[in-house]
Amino acid sequence: MVKYVLETITKNRIGIFSGSFDPPHLGHIHISKLIINKLKLEKLIWSVTKKNPLFKKKYLNSYKQRIDFSIKITQNIKKILVSKIDKKYSFQLISFFKKKYKNKRLFFLIGGDNVKNFHKWKNFNTIINTSTLVIVSRPGYEKEFKSSFFYKKYSKFLLKNCNMLSIIPAKKWIYINDKGINISSSMIKNESKEK
Repeated sequence: MVKYVLETITKNRIGIFSGSFDPPHLGHIHISKLIINKLKLEKLIWSVTKKNPLFKKKYLNSYKQRIDFSIKITQNIKKILVSKIDKKYSFQLISFFKKKYKNKRLFFLIGGDNVKNFHKWKNFNTIINTSTLVIVSRPGYEKEFKSSFFYKKYSKFLLKNCNMLSIIPAKKWIYINDKGINISSSMIKNESKEK
């Protein structure tokens, strides 16, 4: 009975991990595996963004290279799917996948370092209302997270027990405190510049 329930839950949950992946690295893999297992996802979609509207720095790799690197690094992980669907804004991306997976529950993943500016994202309220937001902690960003506009406004909707997800509406959000691999694409880019 328990196995059947878990299989049913898994077949109804799709995660979306959107980012520049410039470049994709083991930190992305670690977070992906953590989220897949923690939330019992059927699949986690890596959505490689062509251009982040809030990101003004130059990309290290081309969009095609980032797609190719992402496919290569995830090729042995069956539950990760690299998507070539490019939408300018995250709420548009969620809307696309919501139509594609009509009977699925969507989880939208962001890093704790993105929360500070999350309220500046186009139609950020739509993201919260049409998916379950999953925020993964990032070392060094805890204070920014707690003082953010998002946290102050939405802390009352924080879901502390992931086991309650099957009966909780989408407006709830999840915070996953991860003390795993402390690595970022920015760190890799900075190291490559120094060489």
